[in-house]
Amino acid sequence: MEKRAIIAFVLSILVIVGWELFLAPDRKPTQPPEQSVPAEPGPTAPSTTPSSPPPQSIAPESLPLQRKLPETAESEGWTVDTPLYQARLTESGARLEHFRLKHYRTRVEPDAPLMEMVPTQRSGYLPIALDLLHHPDYQLSTRPYTSSAPRRVLLDPQNPSQNLEYSLEIPQALKVTKVLSFAADGYVVQLEVGLKNLGPDPLEDQLGVSFFYQPYGQASESSYNPSQLTVYQNRKAENFDHKAIEKKQPVFDAPLAWLGYQDNYFLQALAPTTDTGYQIIPRTLDPASGMIQAVWLSAPFKLAGGEAKTYQFDLYLGPKESSALKQAGHSLEAAVDFGWFTFLATPLLQLLKWLYKYSHNYGVAIILLTIMIKILFWPLTHKSYKSMQGMKKLQPKMAQIKEKYKDDREKLNQELMMLYRTYKVNPMGGCLPMALQIPVFFALYRMLYSAIEIRHQPFWLWMNDLTAPDRLSIGFNIPYLGGLPVLTLLMGASMFIQQKMTPTTGDPRQEKMMLMMPVIFTVFFINFPAGLVLYWLVNNVLSIVQQYLINRQAT
Repeated sequence: MEKRAIIAFVLSILVIVGWELFLAPDRKPTQPPEQSVPAEPGPTAPSTTPSSPPPQSIAPESLPLQRKLPETAESEGWTVDTPLYQARLTESGARLEHFRLKHYRTRVEPDAPLMEMVPTQRSGYLPIALDLLHHPDYQLSTRPYTSSAPRRVLLDPQNPSQNLEYSLEIPQALKVTKVLSFAADGYVVQLEVGLKNLGPDPLEDQLGVSFFYQPYGQASESSYNPSQLTVYQNRKAENFDHKAIEKKQPVFDAPLAWLGYQDNYFLQALAPTTDTGYQIIPRTLDPASGMIQAVWLSAPFKLAGGEAKTYQFDLYLGPKESSALKQAGHSLEAAVDFGWFTFLATPLLQLLKWLYKYSHNYGVAIILLTIMIKILFWPLTHKSYKSMQGMKKLQPKMAQIKEKYKDDREKLNQELMMLYRTYKVNPMGGCLPMALQIPVFFALYRMLYSAIEIRHQPFWLWMNDLTAPDRLSIGFNIPYLGGLPVLTLLMGASMFIQQKMTPTTGDPRQEKMMLMMPVIFTVFFINFPAGLVLYWLVNNVLSIVQQYLINRQAT
């Protein structure tokens, strides 16, 4: 019974982890009813649905899509330098061309490039591009904007903020202003868009603000660090990759809190601060690279001659660090999602950060956290091991009873229950402690491979990144692995020792199965983050110590 409990525990880990990594379906958005649209030449785009109040009928080909940076050489643009990031804006469309985070790099090497939060800049698709739905000929996203702002702005505690104002005027038609407000102490850029009708006739239209994305650093994109689009509305986040968007063509209606592109560690989000009548219309531009465009489409407006209207947004480009997200507002902290076990993973992360304050090493903090968790479960685990020992002693008597009543199932169960009561042994005694540890394991699993605090954090010797698989360079590449997974092999060896010390049931089939578990776990963990492997290794070592003490008491 005890061995079966262990097998069930191990298999549950394999099944749930495998499900989360490879088989978990995307959350499905509410699909809008289909709407007939006349067939016309031009690029296709998602269909839209009426909202309340219903917007005007929108032909997909008229959506402000695919506004690329012109092929002509750009001017020097405008650069904003802060302690946290360096941003660059273009004259063409007054769009963000770069937003590089100074405290984060693309790889663990100290000379690696800074983390670029505008990964689409090489393809010419830049965020905060503007267009009018019914006046695409105005080309608001590609026309040159003018500004009296200095070409280079330096922000620091003495000069903590700066507004950069850009303007575009189409004679006798429209004046557009874009004001971007930068701050030295955060990752939020405030965006204000102003529209003024310069013509004598009323202007009826809808404003589109385009947001482009493709995975941050294609080389690091994997099932362990998936990139996705997130729409947050009604206190619920819905996530989609580019394949789901291409297939489902979802449309999101008001009220909408924010739209973001994210992976495990970074978030690029746009949240309106005024006007609640927006729609979000995403689509996949390039399936090969995973490039996505999402258009924030305003409610229809009507401007009389000389009348003006403004729209305001907050743009966040930065790490998924809880304090920075809370500072930004708009419930952006919802982007930090540890799945089913968020209720456990969040306090565990806070405890890990507290341990780091004193240890100054996240590897040491993980070890200390593992010890604390082991101490917490020590009494339950101790009871489990004692129960397994008691069951081992009863194996001969149980075998006799099974042989004697092998043809009478009811009598067999009665005799076994009487045997358990006589010797005060609970056959399920080892299950409860294991069941209680399952949520803790998965909370740690989710937290350790998706917490920005641990990204690129070293531990010891060759382990320079606790969020990357453990690899030791040995002078040549091992097929499919690269380097030697030393920590993972040690984990497998510790699991083997633990299994050898654990009381057996006498069932040869179960014993063979248990001996295979270290091999299965070693293979399964070989590409897991080193921080998670370190946790499992330390937990195994502590379990070996506990089993040794129990075995010594029994002799």
